[in-house]
Amino acid sequence: MKDNKKAINDRKVGLWGLVAAAVGMTVASGVFSLAKDFPAAGAGQGAVLVGWLICGIGMFSLMRVFFGLSYVKPELKGGIYAFAKAGFGDWIGFLSAWGYWVCCFLCIVAFSNLLFSAIGYFIPFFGVEGNSLEAVIGGSVYIWLLCALVLAGVEIAALVNLLATIAKMIPLFMFILLTLLLGKFNPEIFLHNFWGDGPLLGQINATAMITLWVFSGIEGCVVISARARNMNDVAGGSAISFFFVLILYALITLLSMGVMPAAELAELDNPSLAYVMEAVVGPWGAILINLGVVISLLGAQLSVVIITAEVANAAAKMGAFCRFFAKENKNNSPSNALLLSLGLAQLFLIITYFNESTFQAFYYLSASMLMLPYLLCALYYAKVVKAKQGFETYAAGGKYKFEVFIAILAVVYGIWLVYAVGIDYLLYSCMFYAAGTAVYLYGKKEKNEKPFTNIIDYSVLGIVTVCGLTAIILILTGAITPF
Repeated sequence: MKDNKKAINDRKVGLWGLVAAAVGMTVASGVFSLAKDFPAAGAGQGAVLVGWLICGIGMFSLMRVFFGLSYVKPELKGGIYAFAKAGFGDWIGFLSAWGYWVCCFLCIVAFSNLLFSAIGYFIPFFGVEGNSLEAVIGGSVYIWLLCALVLAGVEIAALVNLLATIAKMIPLFMFILLTLLLGKFNPEIFLHNFWGDGPLLGQINATAMITLWVFSGIEGCVVISARARNMNDVAGGSAISFFFVLILYALITLLSMGVMPAAELAELDNPSLAYVMEAVVGPWGAILINLGVVISLLGAQLSVVIITAEVANAAAKMGAFCRFFAKENKNNSPSNALLLSLGLAQLFLIITYFNESTFQAFYYLSASMLMLPYLLCALYYAKVVKAKQGFETYAAGGKYKFEVFIAILAVVYGIWLVYAVGIDYLLYSCMFYAAGTAVYLYGKKEKNEKPFTNIIDYSVLGIVTVCGLTAIILILTGAITPF
């Protein structure tokens, strides 16, 4: 019996396996564009430092929220959807699941854009912006090839993820080491116009979506906590991966701002880190970074395609989405969810061509869809903490006060994100949520259930509908830019 128990435990994921999973899920495309993103958004070096501080505190509190909920509410297996539903009912829970799914398929579009920006460095035929007709066709062919692999039940994700993680870590570490060892960081460049131009608060707000995007996935240790050897490994793995990623991002951002002036960084093509690396060591540096981006995103695209389909499929099985999304083929692949997800990604890939949309535009849009799911999880944790449900063992004694503090920080950070993102992206997100209402209503009709049960449900429905229609009108009249 002991041998069997040991064998089962050996198949569980240990501390460093959890760290690798969380880092692999978090460090994706965004890190390669950080050099450009902050200056292009108008944030000076001082604002960026403050932005990373706010992000560090906020994302750490959110990570603790996910861990706390997984510990005190182990019966809630649906993650973000299950937490929102438990706290606020079916309609709000649906919006959380819908927002997370929309975030995922928009991520496919953003990844495709950056992938072909990097490929365009080697093959000029595709251009350097990732939104040319050739790049859109190339991106389309690749995502439908991945679709065929997933539908056929080909299981290569684990190996691909390992190779992709190695491919992106090597050039990132080399950039940091070579910039420092070769003395390419110039303090005068870094300190020039340190507080930037314009109101400091506005500059800090401009960092919100950038930092949220690059940290999405940091809850990875908690997501796979059921496979962990013990919950102490989950807690330790979450903390280690979080601080590792935060330091990595901050170093890449700040070192870049000491290599090239902000005005030059803002004008770089994607992936911007390649051109900063070129300034550090010469042309071979840009080749190295671009190779890392290509290999990394070829693998990351497979992962996000699988995750996008699984999110919708799981939501349908839990009753959030209509039954259409629950259908699987003979290979147990979520066929309907996969085909619809990639069909929508394809539509937005076409939009990138006609609107000349950039990688930044779509990752902003994708990140904006994360705000509501994250905020709802924070609010639910605040409710659980207030009721002291399960905290006798999780946070006994003085530790309970710390969890109260964490809950407050997470809620404040979630509200700040909503404030900082700006009216345009709030309207865009409401447009997507309004479109999801039809799926929710159809799902409720299938089960003969009443869709809305209280004044909060109807109020949220009204806000989402009005803001969604407003977004459509403003886009059609040219008052706001369509992505």
